[in-house]
Amino acid sequence: MRRLVAATLSLLLVLSSVSVAFAEKRVVIEHVSYDDKTQELTLHADVLDTRGVPMDGVLPEDLEISASNQPLSVSSIELETSEKAGEPVAIVILMNGSSSYFIQNSDEVHSTFQQEKEGASQFIQRLGGNDKIAVLLYREGSPHEVVYSFASDFSQAKEAAANASVPDADLDPEGLQGSNKRKRTLAPEVLRAVDKALGYFVDNLDKLGSARRRFLVVMSDGKDRETRKSKLTSKIDRILEKYGEYKIRVHAIGFTADDPQYLAMLQSLANGSGGIYKRIDSKDFATIPSVWDGIATRIKKQLIIRAKLEDLPDHGERVKGKDLANYVIGLKVKMKDGAEEEAQYNDVRLPLRGFNWMNLLKWIGIVLGGLLGVGLLIGLIMMIARRGRGGGGQVQVQQQVYDGPDRGKLFVRAGPLAGEVLPLIDDVTTIGSMKGNTLVIEDGSVSRRHAAIKIDQMRYEIADLNSTNGVLVNGARIHKVFLKDGDKISIGTTELEFRLK
Repeated sequence: MRRLVAATLSLLLVLSSVSVAFAEKRVVIEHVSYDDKTQELTLHADVLDTRGVPMDGVLPEDLEISASNQPLSVSSIELETSEKAGEPVAIVILMNGSSSYFIQNSDEVHSTFQQEKEGASQFIQRLGGNDKIAVLLYREGSPHEVVYSFASDFSQAKEAAANASVPDADLDPEGLQGSNKRKRTLAPEVLRAVDKALGYFVDNLDKLGSARRRFLVVMSDGKDRETRKSKLTSKIDRILEKYGEYKIRVHAIGFTADDPQYLAMLQSLANGSGGIYKRIDSKDFATIPSVWDGIATRIKKQLIIRAKLEDLPDHGERVKGKDLANYVIGLKVKMKDGAEEEAQYNDVRLPLRGFNWMNLLKWIGIVLGGLLGVGLLIGLIMMIARRGRGGGGQVQVQQQVYDGPDRGKLFVRAGPLAGEVLPLIDDVTTIGSMKGNTLVIEDGSVSRRHAAIKIDQMRYEIADLNSTNGVLVNGARIHKVFLKDGDKISIGTTELEFRLK
């Protein structure tokens, strides 16, 4: 029975790994800001080719920027990588120094630990300027040891990572662990190590200078003393909630030569923090350093998009008590392979549009000119009104119902809109309480931008847009999952049923 439970857990975690990896986006907006003085909207975005590598040669004409599904009026767009702009980053590297990363048998020539150190060294070599780096190491019995504390001496940090070592006793798992009780005590705990590493990050915020972008880069086999999926998930949720306000993105590299069932924890940490997850197959052992280098390249070549606005939008949801309106900023990119990829960033507050005297004069001219035909206009309105008048002198109002082709439907089974049917027509359907969503649910239990359903080649993927009360699919809380015909979706007090037909 114990073997059956372990096998089932392994299968579930591996399948979870496949689905998340398959859903990796090619365009991701990491941050949006607005300068009221220059009227410049700045987007920090990852734009990736089919290999997941930052795409070169992106041009302003390849981009379309929108606010809550309406195109922004932009006079100019400037593009620059974060590396070229000299924008600093703060990074903690967490390496796995547990016994599973050392040579296990006589057939092995190089250990995983050696490859990991080489990768970390190559990663550090990519840094420069005002970047900040710290290197930590975890192993059996120790959640983290500081190999190199936060600073900007990259040569020294690279040397420290290359020379990182563990006590000789750690290389002999049996000698180190002894009895079964001792094994349980000293088993590596990657989640505890990540928790401590993020805590180290927060404790050293005063050393980060102007580095707004913060990353924890961890390589691990994901092994943890706890094996129950529910408890692992609960630990991950607590970690993400504990450090969420500090905006630290976890970039995770998963590699194991034996049991891959624990790797799903790493991808959950990465996805939950908005980071990257890269899994390396055991047969691709030699690619470990290049994967490290690829993550560093993605961090340093993130695209900075500066869009000069001709005018502010005026269709957002006004923020109570402030001269601001809330928008969802969208970025559509025409990729080099001909595809169009899109990303969104929620809850961007922009100033309310000021009064435009030129527009007023223009409208006065239009009104004065229109007075010449006012009689005809009134007559036309009266004629239309008479035609629309039904029996008993009452005007009959026709409700416009969409009856064209759709790609699926959402049946509202419970909640404020119970009985309604929403056809899925667009590539992305958004759900929330804010105007501008495809499905607006005016309910206090529903966030402004609660969830979204993306359709890609008849694959239907629902994602939680960092809502307050979460999204349940068939009773289980999800971050992102592919829908099947008949799935039940709960958003606040509203219950939806997804149907393909």
